[in-house]
Amino acid sequence: MTALRKVVDSNILNDVLDLPPAYKDKKVEIILFPVEEKKIPHLTMEQINEWAETSSIKSLVGALKSTGLSENISLSDIRKERLTEKYSI
Repeated sequence: MTALRKVVDSNILNDVLDLPPAYKDKKVEIILFPVEEKKIPHLTMEQINEWAETSSIKSLVGALKSTGLSENISLSDIRKERLTEKYSI
């Protein structure tokens, strides 16, 4: 990335920037860097789901072994079961 650096009179920046009073009528240093705007595409829910099916997210499904509890369980129930299993609580 190429940068441009220049010292100029602050008065030439009045039309571009609202400078604080401490910068008025003084030499200031300007450093410019190019900015590339990356456009983020708008995705539909269908496209997001398609991506999720083909990405590493799918590999996470089943990473934790089933608790054997019913579908309507709370996180505290799962935590209690995991701790009991691991630490014989």
